[in-house]
Amino acid sequence: MIDFLVSYFSEAAFVVVSALALDRMIGEPKNWHPLIWFGKWVDACRARFQLPLDNSVFHQRFMGVVAWGCAVIPWILIYVFIMDSLPHWLHILLSIVVLYFCIGWQSLREHAEAILVPLEQGDIANAREAVGRIVSRDTNALDESGIAKAGIESVLENGADAIFAPIFWYLLLGPVGALLYRLSNTLDAMWGYKNRAFIQFGWCAARFDDVMNYLPARLVVITYAICGEWEPATRCARQQSYTWKSPNAGPVMSAGAGALGVEVGGEAPYFGKLEQRPVLGEGLPPTPHHLSESIKLIDKGVYLWGVVICILI
Repeated sequence: MIDFLVSYFSEAAFVVVSALALDRMIGEPKNWHPLIWFGKWVDACRARFQLPLDNSVFHQRFMGVVAWGCAVIPWILIYVFIMDSLPHWLHILLSIVVLYFCIGWQSLREHAEAILVPLEQGDIANAREAVGRIVSRDTNALDESGIAKAGIESVLENGADAIFAPIFWYLLLGPVGALLYRLSNTLDAMWGYKNRAFIQFGWCAARFDDVMNYLPARLVVITYAICGEWEPATRCARQQSYTWKSPNAGPVMSAGAGALGVEVGGEAPYFGKLEQRPVLGEGLPPTPHHLSESIKLIDKGVYLWGVVICILI
């Protein structure tokens, strides 16, 4: 049956569409996920390799590189070994499962809707609690616009990280590419902080994630522009990207905000004090409507990628 379907579509298109459909139908597993096990492995690697902070920058970074390799490479090798021993139809099935676990389309939608629904009902307390699950800023004092802004920023940035980048690396390198991206992105989320504990040890994790996100982020800029308002999206990405601290989140968020006709960034509370961030996008202050539109923008982008992949690949 699988070989029959693949005869009408390319293998890559079949895998991508199947993984997206699977994710959209059942979402992320609620009680377990392979990344939970990977997170425990990452913690063990950190405990084994991180040096005391009084060591030199070179030695801290070097051990961070070693820890990164020990955290990621064994799983890539195990996967390659398993794939080499499988028949073709089972290889395709496993590719679908791997890509399904590497993307988070439905999970992102669920998190965003958990913010949107109480926000539309005027339930600020529950909206604050929901947005606090996906952002690092202080949410206790956020008003409706502040909650909507935090949600929009998260949707736009994570749309690139959780959906489009894993698909890009699958198309480029196959399941190994998607797996490498997801593991390295998880390491960045765990080690990529610019605080004293991680700024040197997590240097490799942060830089590797920047490299892997560079091309996908630029494709997402085009995607948001096509699916929203082209001219303001491309203008904001061109003029504002460099102002943001992240080389990949800047283009993605500025293009997405421009495509939606909304302003994000700006002032936000972190760890008890206000942080002055650059303004991204242009137009109106964030509202629940813009948060709803950001979810639709992601959906349109996924459908666009699906159609293009089926036609061209």
